[in-house]
Amino acid sequence: MHFEIPVSDSDRISKFYSDLFDWKFSKQSMPGMDYWMIQTTGGGMTDLQGGMYMKQGDPSDKPRFYISVEDIDHHTERFKDAGGSVLIEKQEVPGFGWAVIGTDPEGNVLGLFQPIQPAVSAARSPGASRKRSSTRAKKKPVSRSSSKKSKK
Repeated sequence: MHFEIPVSDSDRISKFYSDLFDWKFSKQSMPGMDYWMIQTTGGGMTDLQGGMYMKQGDPSDKPRFYISVEDIDHHTERFKDAGGSVLIEKQEVPGFGWAVIGTDPEGNVLGLFQPIQPAVSAARSPGASRKRSSTRAKKKPVSRSSSKKSKK
């Protein structure tokens, strides 16, 4: 759902990707760091988006990708059970959600990300909303009949 590129020269790298792919960069107000959001092919929720930040001199300063999860605590445990190692424990990304950064068994850095509002999924498909509305319709007659019983 998201990728990040650590850089030493933000102007040079943003020009490179902008010239190459027509990506758009916008500097964000993030506490304690310089960070740019990257708009790739579009601005929709299903379009791959990214970020760029200044290298900190940390060995984990390598490009990374984030996988969207519905329950970050549950997936962090599954990540550890599968052989992953957590580098940065669960932290809030203000206004966006929660992230955990770790490495897979080969040492590749990746992130788990739980958005504040889950992305549109099968649960929000038109068929699912019909199921919910038909459930509500079934509940209405029950409440009417129970109110009739109380009047008797």
